Amino acid sequence: MAFPSPTQRTLFLHIGMHKTASTFIQRRLRKNRDLLRKNGVLLTARRRKDNKLLKAIAQEKWKPWSRWIKRAEIRDCNLLVSHEALSCSLYQVCSDGETLRGQWLANQLQSCGWKLKVVGFIRDQESYLNSRYTQLVKRLSIRSDFTTYVRRVMKGNTISECDLITLFGWLIEMPSVERVMIPFGANKDQNGRECQRPDPFQQLADELALPEAVIRQCKPVSSINQQPGRLGVALALEISTFLAQHHPKALVAPHKKRLRGGIERMAQKHGWPAEPFNGLNSSIKQMIRRRYQSSNTEFCRCFWPEMTWDELFKSRLQNIREPNSTAWTDAADAELKACRGEVIASNLPSTIVAEILG
Repeated sequence: MAFPSPTQRTLFLHIGMHKTASTFIQRRLRKNRDLLRKNGVLLTARRRKDNKLLKAIAQEKWKPWSRWIKRAEIRDCNLLVSHEALSCSLYQVCSDGETLRGQWLANQLQSCGWKLKVVGFIRDQESYLNSRYTQLVKRLSIRSDFTTYVRRVMKGNTISECDLITLFGWLIEMPSVERVMIPFGANKDQNGRECQRPDPFQQLADELALPEAVIRQCKPVSSINQQPGRLGVALALEISTFLAQHHPKALVAPHKKRLRGGIERMAQKHGWPAEPFNGLNSSIKQMIRRRYQSSNTEFCRCFWPEMTWDELFKSRLQNIREPNSTAWTDAADAELKACRGEVIASNLPSTIVAEILG
C-alpha cells in the first residue's frame, strides 16, 4: 500500500463503547500487529501501554502520546489506539473547566500535523445494559439487582454511561475530526446497507483503509469474553455479598481477578453459559427506551442521517429472550453455598480463607 506522507498521517482511535466486541477486536489486532505495521498501521504491543495512554489523557499529559506519534513517524505509519474506556473518558472536562478531553487530544494532534479519526461501535441501550451488568457482577464490582443497576445508570455519571449524546456529543462540535459510528450487531450499517452478522474486526479494518487482500491475511482469534450464565451471575452476587459482609479486604485486586476466574471455570464446568442472564422484562425495556429516546434520535440526526434508531436496532431488540432470574431455587440453596465455598477456597490465599472460616 502507499504509506502516509507526513502531512497525511492519522491517529485512528477505536473508542468502544463497552460491550461491543472490543476485547475480540484488540486480540485480533495484536495477533496481526506485524502484518498491520508492514502495511502502514502501528499499534501498541500490550494492553498496559494503551492503559497508560488512557491515563495520560485524564492527566492531560501529552508526552506518552508524543512518543508513539514519533515512533509512527519513524516507521512511516499511521497510529492506531484501541481502548473501550475512551468512550467514557473523552467527553470528560479538562482541568480548565471548559475543554473536553477529546478536544484536547485533537488539538494536540493538529499542532503536530496529524489528523484524528474516531471509530466507535454503538449498541442499543437495552442489550448493552444487560451485558454490562453481567460483566460488572462477574467482576464482583457491583452487588445490586439489575433494576437497581439500570436506574442508577440512567441518572448519569457512572462507568456504564450509555447516553450517546453525552458520550459522543463532543464530536459534533469538531468537524475537523473524522468520525465513523458503526451500529453494533445490527443487520444494517449506518448507510442502510444490509449486513448479516457483521464481523466487527472487519468493520474496523475497513476504516483503516487497509486493502482487502491484507484484511484477508489477518489471522483469526477466538472470542473468550463469555458471560457465565444466569446461575453464574447468581453465584457472583452470592460471593460478592458474602465477602462484603465477612471479609471486605478480599474484594480488592488481585483477589477479585482470581475469584472471577474461579466463577468462570465453575460456570463452564456446569454448563451455565447455555442459559445466559437476561434481566430485561417489558417494563424495564420501556423505562430504558423512554430515558434514551430523545438522545438516540439526536444521535441519528447527527451521525446517521440516513437511518432511524428503529431501522437499525428494532429486529435486534425483538430477538431478546424472556427475562430470567438470578435466584436459585430453595432446593439448590445448599448447592449455591457449596459452589461459593469452593470458589473462595480455591482462589483466595489460605490465610484469608482461614480468617473467613474462623
